[in-house]
Amino acid sequence: MPRIARNLLGEFFIHNMVQGINREFIFENDKQKQKYLNLMKKYSQKYELLIISYCIMDNHAHLLTYTNDTKRLSLFMKDINTEYALYYNKLKDRVGYVFRNRFTSKIISDQNQLYTCIKYIHMNPVKAKIVDSEEKYKFSSYNDYINKNNFINSKILNLVFLSEENYIEKFKSIKYQIMNLENETTKIEDVLEEFHTENKQNINGKKINSTVIKEFIKYLTENEYKFTKVEIAKALNISRATFYRKLEKRR
Repeated sequence: MPRIARNLLGEFFIHNMVQGINREFIFENDKQKQKYLNLMKKYSQKYELLIISYCIMDNHAHLLTYTNDTKRLSLFMKDINTEYALYYNKLKDRVGYVFRNRFTSKIISDQNQLYTCIKYIHMNPVKAKIVDSEEKYKFSSYNDYINKNNFINSKILNLVFLSEENYIEKFKSIKYQIMNLENETTKIEDVLEEFHTENKQNINGKKINSTVIKEFIKYLTENEYKFTKVEIAKALNISRATFYRKLEKRR
C-alpha cells in the first residue's frame, strides 16, 4: 500500500544511475567494481546518507539512496565519480570523460515504487543473463539484505519495510517490473543512432523497410526503451500511416 511520500517531510529516496561514456565497460572486472563500491562506502559515511540498494554492472551502476539533503547527494555522487574517473584514467593510461553524463536521478514517490526500484536494481544482472538468480551476483546489495550486513542495517530495514519483522519474506516477495529507469531521459534520436551504429541498418526515411522496423522495435524492447509508435515514426522520418502499413507487412 502506498504511503505518504517522504519528500513531503524533506526526506528523499532517490534512484541514481551512472553510465560509462559511449557505454564503455568502465567496471569491466571485480577489481574495478570493488573500487567503486569502496568509494560508495567512503563517501556515504562522509555525507551521512544511506545506500538503500545498489548494483554495479560492467558499464553502469545503480544506487538507490536516502537523504534529507539533496545537496549532499550531489556532492556524494560528484566525489565518487571524480575519484573513480581519476583512478580509471590512470589505470587505462587515458584522458577525458569516463562517465556518459554527470548522473541521472529520480525521486521515489511511494512505497510500491520503492519496492519496485529495489527489485529492478537487483534484477539487472539476471536480465543481462550474467547470472540466473539475484543472490549469485557479487556486486549488488541483494545478499546485504539477506545477511543484514554491509550497507543494510536496522535503520534501513525500518525505513524500507516499516519493521524488521519478517523483512526477508517481504523482500523476497517483491515482484519484478520494468521501470525503464536508466532510459527515462534518453532521446529516441540517440537510440536510433545507437541502433544504426550497432546494426549498420538503413534508417533513411521512406527507404526504410519492414524488416528494419521490426529489428528496431526488437532493439527497443530488448533494451527496455519505452517510446510511443508516434515517436518511433517521427524518429524514422516517416508518416504514421506509412509506419503502420510497414508494421502490417511484417506480420
